[in-house]
Amino acid sequence: MSLLSDLSERIPGRVHGPGATEYDAGRTVFAGIGEPEAVVRPHTADDVASAVGLAAAAGIPIAVRSGGHGLLPVDDGLVVDLAEFTAIEVGADGLVTVGGGARWGDVAAALAPHGLCISSGDTRDVGVGGIALGGGIGWLVRAQGLAVDALREIQLVTAAGEVLIVNETLHPETFWALRGGGGNFGVATRFTFQAMPAEGLVGGHVQFDRSDVPAVLRAWRDVMRAGPDELNSSLVLMPPFGPEMPGGPQLGVALQGSEEQLRELLAPLLELPSVLEVALVPVAYGELLEDAPPGRPPFLFVGGNGFVPELSDAALDAIATAYDREVPTMVLLRALGGAFSRVAPEATAIAHRDAEALLIVNGVLALDAAPELVAATKVGSDAAIAFTSGVYGNFAPERGDEVTASMYPPATLERLRRVKAQLDPGNVFRQNHNITPAG
Repeated sequence: MSLLSDLSERIPGRVHGPGATEYDAGRTVFAGIGEPEAVVRPHTADDVASAVGLAAAAGIPIAVRSGGHGLLPVDDGLVVDLAEFTAIEVGADGLVTVGGGARWGDVAAALAPHGLCISSGDTRDVGVGGIALGGGIGWLVRAQGLAVDALREIQLVTAAGEVLIVNETLHPETFWALRGGGGNFGVATRFTFQAMPAEGLVGGHVQFDRSDVPAVLRAWRDVMRAGPDELNSSLVLMPPFGPEMPGGPQLGVALQGSEEQLRELLAPLLELPSVLEVALVPVAYGELLEDAPPGRPPFLFVGGNGFVPELSDAALDAIATAYDREVPTMVLLRALGGAFSRVAPEATAIAHRDAEALLIVNGVLALDAAPELVAATKVGSDAAIAFTSGVYGNFAPERGDEVTASMYPPATLERLRRVKAQLDPGNVFRQNHNITPAG
């Protein structure tokens, strides 16, 4: 019998093959479209366990689709689509249970009437499962830490078809691995987070022209170094795309405080002669989240990302040089420190807690760019990325052992491999930044 027919016997009405609407939805992820043997859209954790146990016993690769996003499209395997796991429940103590298929915009909307938030990602559409297991660097990362730092419990379906409740007391080593180890260890069907107060937020943006990018970079670094944990920001350097899109630095900010306090903290930036526009207003947490693109933009991005231990003058000079080149280049700097850095490196699988910022540098080329241009662009991007100490997996589209090794220090990766060997010795959960089982 085929996987499709076997699964259909186990969980009738929940299994879909080519031609079905559910199949087409499940096989499509942000990274592309796969050709799986079947898509299962379970309704309960027991449904997930039945599907996963059967596929794992057959050695068939399993991909998990969470909230409209996934990691890699899968061919000749099984997609577990968590589209029905979207329930969100807010407890009186600020503990929030969230289905593995929910999206962060829905979570923010559910928390708003309670005056609460969970530090998440930057977009409304991103799935809770993927971002929470990979880290989750959001608008309140300096005030609250990562999304994984707010996790208190996870319901996990393992490759053996077991449904586990995982927390600091129950399966603590698995709980450690899930907080940053990605989707390597099973299907996370439910999360429990500790939400935090969200009142008194002010945010917005400051737009600069391109006349003195190095001055903007240095002023931003100095402002963030001197600022309180409640001050969060990203600095984006956009390339010019014609007269109507001249590009330049754009600062996005969020502060738990007043507009007056925010302007005082940002004064060294607001006083720069390259300032074009200042828009700072009271905001709700959900208003800080943006709409994600529906799929990959029609460009080739050449570069990468990494955690920057120190935003030295040399590092900022390299970033400015990478931005100011003939190839259009996008740069993003997300300020870290604060609550992010007060978590011990060994407390979660996200070990680069000494980072002052997260850096993303990408040259923007046509999809059919010549190999020589791609190679030259990579050299320019790498000159800035050389100042980083490790890769943030949620922002790394490339896959392979080398990329996975760059995400984790050796001791962290070896510990993750031991957990993997216990939970998924057959490595059926490999459609991700794959952690191979220790052996």
